[in-house]
Amino acid sequence: MNTYQASVRVKSASGSGTMVVWAQVQASNPIAARQQLEAQYGRGNVVGLPCLAG
Repeated sequence: MNTYQASVRVKSASGSGTMVVWAQVQASNPIAARQQLEAQYGRGNVVGLPCLAG
């Protein structure tokens, strides 16, 4: 297992609009990491392909 990070879109704290933050997951490859992030943050909210953190 490796740690991958990617940018994801989340709702801003004020409730209006979105902001982009970094999220990290443990996965065996970038595709599995993207699937985990999409399950957590919603499809279409993952920006780009996850890369190894570190």
